[in-house]
Amino acid sequence: MGAAAHLGIKQGEYDRAIATLIPHYSELLDGAAAAVDAVARLTPAVVDLGTGSGTLAQRILKVRPKARLIGIDADATMLAAASKRLRGKIQTIEENFEDILIPRCDVVSASFSLHHIPTGRRKAAVYKRCFAALRPGGMFVSADCYLAANKPMQKRHRDAWLAHLKKHHSARKAETFLRTWAREDVYFTLDREVELLKEAGFSVEVTFRRDSFAVIAGLR
Repeated sequence: MGAAAHLGIKQGEYDRAIATLIPHYSELLDGAAAAVDAVARLTPAVVDLGTGSGTLAQRILKVRPKARLIGIDADATMLAAASKRLRGKIQTIEENFEDILIPRCDVVSASFSLHHIPTGRRKAAVYKRCFAALRPGGMFVSADCYLAANKPMQKRHRDAWLAHLKKHHSARKAETFLRTWAREDVYFTLDREVELLKEAGFSVEVTFRRDSFAVIAGLR
């Protein structure tokens, strides 16, 4: 399933619609891109997992204009959108990022793509491959939904997400979005994500968090 279909939106509406679906979307991407500035190399090789339409890659390029971008995504239509957005300044690879060897790089980035990994075992394997792909001093950075550690806080965060959806969609459609994503996506707690990254060898920092959304940076 392509990214647009997964979110229940039309392909051409992806960039406009995504901010109506994900709270703090722009802040999260800005936070993930800003984290890359901690990487010492001025011309970093950046591998963007599940690059989609290239929104995060574009923001990373603003932070590091000399970055060499590689976008991996199984959706050919989204890769075409990324190439158009970045005016060809991105090498694209049409594959599932779980299935290929991650190219040697200085940054591995992701935004709202890793929650499609269904198990902790498989996510741990991806994190270990990210660590192996990174040069010393490199960084893994991901912006996504990460659950709170307890049920009451999880409910508060879900209510906040629902309120955001209701600002842009009907109450019925907002509830449908969350129920559908709960069946299709797998969200781990923030604590568990940090634990998995540390087990892979990373030194981990949470650089941005609001409600159930956060930016996690792992340094090699």
